[in-house]
Amino acid sequence: MSSLLNKIITNTGIFFLKGISYLPFGLLYLLSDAMFVVVYHLVRYRRNVVEKNLRNSFPERDETWIALTTRDYFRYMCDIFVETLKTRTMTADQLSKRMVIVNPEVLNRFYDEGRSVTVMSVHYGNWEWLAHMPLHIRHRQLFVYKPMSNEPFDQFMNGIRSRFGGETTAMNILLRKLIRASQSGERVMTWLAADQTPPWYHSFWTRFLNQETQFFRGPAQLAKRFGQPVVLQTIHRKARGYYETKFEVLFEHPERVDEETIILTYVAHIEAHILKDPVCYLWSHRRWKHRRPDEHPLHARLHLPDLP
Repeated sequence: MSSLLNKIITNTGIFFLKGISYLPFGLLYLLSDAMFVVVYHLVRYRRNVVEKNLRNSFPERDETWIALTTRDYFRYMCDIFVETLKTRTMTADQLSKRMVIVNPEVLNRFYDEGRSVTVMSVHYGNWEWLAHMPLHIRHRQLFVYKPMSNEPFDQFMNGIRSRFGGETTAMNILLRKLIRASQSGERVMTWLAADQTPPWYHSFWTRFLNQETQFFRGPAQLAKRFGQPVVLQTIHRKARGYYETKFEVLFEHPERVDEETIILTYVAHIEAHILKDPVCYLWSHRRWKHRRPDEHPLHARLHLPDLP
């Protein structure tokens, strides 16, 4: 009975979310404003998590700044929610105008050279609106993600992310796909939001946003193994519902540098980007839930003037 009830609730929820995706942007943002009142003022969803993360990341800021940034973050989080749902019904032209890819030639050059690439992004801005990249970038595109425990919702989100030709790729099958692509000479773009929290026992520790933070080693390891140029992708919010995204080559030949340098360079760049407008980072995520074990070294930070 409980499984049947869960199925009914899940299917009803997905039906409701699909309906929301047909609303025009004006109504969507009215819905977002209403959601903000519920989530921030009534439910107080993860407010303590956001406030703690902000205090630890910005110890020099006073409580007024923390409170205002927390409020603005939740207002923006509600925008991302409705914008993500809208992706399901947006045309390619609409999405291309609202998420402008400033310099696709950075990646297309590598395609012309017959090379695959690793794109390291970050949970900042509306990364779900990157779904249209296959329309502008010629590589076969693997969007790496961690599957949700709720399979119907996972399929719903994958349908949104892949509707313009990208392939949602679970972490545990990525290596297999890359090996096959390498053997066949196929040019692929491996896209990862590389600031996710890895298992504590297999991670790289450094300071990030004023805290000891762990990062996945995998993106750097894969880039080195397959000789894929490492490209940073950042998103800038220009106005409500309008963004632009840019690419920057960090390492054209990652096999010539060590794994630590790749990770530390990435960390330095994304921190500098977040500090420009902290509201758009994913503060409600329990990013710092693990503590560094004594046997794991803390790698010294690189700062932008010191980067290779």
